[in-house]
Amino acid sequence: MLNVHFVVSIALLFQFLPVCALEIRSPGCGKPLPSNLSPGGPSKNFTIYSQSQLGGGVRKYLLYLPGRFYTKNNKPAPLILAFHGQTQPTWSMEYISNLSSPYFNREAIVVYPEGVNYKAPGQQWLGDPEAPPSSTIDDRIFVSELLDHLESRFCVDSSRIYATGLSNGGGLVGLLACAPSLNRRIAAFAGVAAAFYTDASLTEPLFGAGCKPATSWRRKVPIMELHGLNDSIIAYDGDNSPAPNTIPLPEWVGAWIAREGCSKNNKENPDIEIIDGGNAMRYSWSCGGWKDIFVHYRINQFGHGWPSTAWQGEPFEELRLGPTTWNATSVVLNWFAQWKLEPEWELM
Repeated sequence: MLNVHFVVSIALLFQFLPVCALEIRSPGCGKPLPSNLSPGGPSKNFTIYSQSQLGGGVRKYLLYLPGRFYTKNNKPAPLILAFHGQTQPTWSMEYISNLSSPYFNREAIVVYPEGVNYKAPGQQWLGDPEAPPSSTIDDRIFVSELLDHLESRFCVDSSRIYATGLSNGGGLVGLLACAPSLNRRIAAFAGVAAAFYTDASLTEPLFGAGCKPATSWRRKVPIMELHGLNDSIIAYDGDNSPAPNTIPLPEWVGAWIAREGCSKNNKENPDIEIIDGGNAMRYSWSCGGWKDIFVHYRINQFGHGWPSTAWQGEPFEELRLGPTTWNATSVVLNWFAQWKLEPEWELM
């Protein structure tokens, strides 16, 4: 366990540390649960009013309470935000990820936010070439408002909030990690087949020059990304021709390792693990006392989608080229469990 040094300060900040810290109770602890929501019961749809779009508007989300959640809403639970892919309904993200399944998840609240159906091809997130610019709709504002809303109504352990997403939703997870106001509230980030578009593919710089996470030796941003080498939608090498290009995954990984402040030796010498009989490679980087601060899975003979042993139906099977022998949900949740936000008093 790492020792945390506290000094007198005028501001409370948060630091990512893989330690067993005390839980941080949200303001919603002890409040009555919505009458239509019960632990272990079916997920329910809710709305909030958001200033994330010009003039404001209603935003939607689907919420699941695990069976071990206290009915009195008085014991803090982890919270996972799970962002769908482009045009994908929230219920579909819940179905293919299995994040609401007791087999994988018995203690975390899972919230499936919904993107805005601004124009064809359907609901989507900031960061896609078809999405409106952040001056029109900024989903980072929505996520911040949603966290405020959830923490004020449910007993959340604010030290254990996590974000994961698929494709366009994975891209948004990358943008949340780039935003200091959000990477101070979210303990770890995991993208699956994530779409990180080049600045040239977008109307504004987001994933390249626009990514300024404000990391330091005292605070890193834990990130995981899983990607198929045969992804025909978000190509591993970034060449999606004739569709707009994304940042090649090796380039995106290298840029983040540099942002984390890892030395050249760390960057060029990750820990490598061969898994699934050689069908996947796990690369992990540790630096500055932070173990596995950045993890990347390169999956051979896998396409665009969420790796799992379960048959997901079409169009998912055609896109991902069939089931895998392992589950990304277990990988992501086990890695999330390593990370918590630790309060730190720091001189400003």
